[in-house]
Amino acid sequence: MFQNNPDFYPTPNSLIDRMLSGVEFDKVKTVLEPSAGKGDLVSKVIDKMRTSHGYYGSREFNCDIDTVELDDNLQHILKGKGYRVVHNDFLSFQTYKKYDLIVANPPFSQGDKHLLKMIELQQNGGGIIVCLLNAETLRNPCTITRSDLLDKLDKYNASIEFIPNAFVDAERQTYVEVALIKLEIPHSDHYSVILDDLKKTEQFRDESLYGNDNLISADFLKGIVEQYNFEIRAGLKLISEWRAINRSSFNGVSLSIVCDNSDKNSSLHNSFIKKVRMKYWKALFESDKFMNLFTSNLKYEYLNKVSELCDYEFSLYNIYTIKLQLNKHMIKSMEDTIMKLFEEFSHVYHWHPETGKNIHYYNGWATNKAWKINRKVIILLSGFKDLQYSWGGFRPT
Repeated sequence: MFQNNPDFYPTPNSLIDRMLSGVEFDKVKTVLEPSAGKGDLVSKVIDKMRTSHGYYGSREFNCDIDTVELDDNLQHILKGKGYRVVHNDFLSFQTYKKYDLIVANPPFSQGDKHLLKMIELQQNGGGIIVCLLNAETLRNPCTITRSDLLDKLDKYNASIEFIPNAFVDAERQTYVEVALIKLEIPHSDHYSVILDDLKKTEQFRDESLYGNDNLISADFLKGIVEQYNFEIRAGLKLISEWRAINRSSFNGVSLSIVCDNSDKNSSLHNSFIKKVRMKYWKALFESDKFMNLFTSNLKYEYLNKVSELCDYEFSLYNIYTIKLQLNKHMIKSMEDTIMKLFEEFSHVYHWHPETGKNIHYYNGWATNKAWKINRKVIILLSGFKDLQYSWGGFRPT
């Protein structure tokens, strides 16, 4: 595993505890781990969330945690443990979802880019970031990317702790000094474009930005993803506008609607995203352009999984991942259909009742495997050379 992935250094337990100390997990509901490896960090995060939310023992606890992992083998390990893998390359990861916490031990060779990406994601709605970096990334800002990272860490008053020999006792040892970085990006104030326009008594309209002609490209999959992104952006803008207007006042008296309007909860934001995802996943599986090569059984099976898929971004990566799964299932479905057809030919519709259980004379008839010759099969057929011995004038076709 280590030979094929030179950037994979599993986080030791003692360092994980150090990373997660100070995080108020009772306020954490959504978590993202980029470069999740084999899930050591995720496991500890789940334990912390479970106890903080009052779930002890074997009591079932459902947590909203997304993972991203580039290595195929590590992806299989994460999925085998029941963790949700929503993308492969974190640097190309795009989402509208808000995360209360992003915790990561990214590849040291690209640590600066990964942390900048985390900051970019949290700037959309605010949240906590806990990240490990090679200390040299911060001590030697020899690139524009590193300098940009230092500026942003300074802007958000990040806490930086340098830890020597942190991986000496790790599963994969290294003597590199690491930097443990913790920062919290504040939730942005909601600014209302509508109120601003009313104050200025001006209205701006640009039909070219919202014309349907620009929403769908020639390629079906790319087009439907673009349509999804447009709808998400429009909806989130509307939510933001509503929140800004809801905070309005008259002569110092608040006019806010009494409701759950917690920014940190992000429930309205993420709930809207899940509903739109569900709509588009369902539309995809009902589309002949996507499902025309697959059986009705597969279509029905995946339509039943829409409630699970709403936790995954409606992206080209996830669509192609599902298409690969469909192809694999299709092959198995065809094999099962062929086996069933053989059983029908060999005994279900056989003329003599003695062969009804497909074990007449030779037990091997009960399965296709006993009568396979390369790519051909032998199908039992009873008949008579001399028709005078065929009772009732039976003539086999």
